[in-house]
Amino acid sequence: MKKKMMFLLVGVLLIIAACANNDNGDSKSSLGDYPSKTIEVYVGHGAGGGTDLFARAAAKELEELLGVKVNVVNMEGGAGVVAAENAHKQSPDGYTLVADAAFPITTAAGTNQYGLEGFTPIARFQSDTYALWVDPDKFEDIDDFMEQAKANPNSITVGGTGSMGMDEITVGMINMEADVDLKFIPMEGAGEMHAGLVGGHIDAMVEEFGPADSLYQDESIKPLVVFNDERLDEYPDLPTTVENGWDLVDGNERGFYIHSDADPELIEFLEETMKEAYDSDTYQKYQEDSFLHLREGWMDSEEFTKRTEELIEKFEEVIQNIGD
Repeated sequence: MKKKMMFLLVGVLLIIAACANNDNGDSKSSLGDYPSKTIEVYVGHGAGGGTDLFARAAAKELEELLGVKVNVVNMEGGAGVVAAENAHKQSPDGYTLVADAAFPITTAAGTNQYGLEGFTPIARFQSDTYALWVDPDKFEDIDDFMEQAKANPNSITVGGTGSMGMDEITVGMINMEADVDLKFIPMEGAGEMHAGLVGGHIDAMVEEFGPADSLYQDESIKPLVVFNDERLDEYPDLPTTVENGWDLVDGNERGFYIHSDADPELIEFLEETMKEAYDSDTYQKYQEDSFLHLREGWMDSEEFTKRTEELIEKFEEVIQNIGD
């Protein structure tokens, strides 16, 4: 009788332990053998650009954490729309992700037919910082630039990469906030834009600090204002847009998206894994080397979704003003 009671007690304890392990185990326990094969990350921009480099840096860390290959697949076209369309045709099983920076813009413009109904933001990795850059001999400071802009409507040219992307949106927001009429000049890439400014073919450009640093170091260009609410430690003498009374601090926000039909537990697992990748020493060094550490980039799925909703609403107004 005592033996039967002992076996019964052991059995009950094993059941309790199993239940406890099931409740307290990591989120991967309910996902079967995921991941068990290669994960593809669709990038809607060309190799070597900011979004491509971010995706590859993150993919390298994810491979180590997940134990499977994470391949970046470039699908240029429509500022990320082609990549989104192709990704949405795939199974929502977590083996196809999208890395993008233009998602709020293409959604606001109506070119991304899926938007937040078709995709769920998993995590934001970067919130890049823009500045307005000029030839040092042409403009003394931001006040001088604005005085000339107001005196010569639609005459001062500001270059940016692509059409109806973050660069054109940014110039549109400057026009709205500063009550000026700057003329946006779309360029095929950063190289053409940089050469255009140094060669005097455009008066200014909106650009991030990393790509512009070499030209800044040799004094070919200089920043007039940083799109931020506080001055940067690295550029303490550089005034901010907020100091000028402009509600303009946005930059490229790069992150990962997944088909909206994906299992919420899968999204949670990927979010947790991406946070580990983001916090890794290797990824943090990449950010610092690329001047992407100037402000915090990380947002979890809930925060990133809310932020994307806010940006879509803001960009809809800007796009309407650009079209008028």
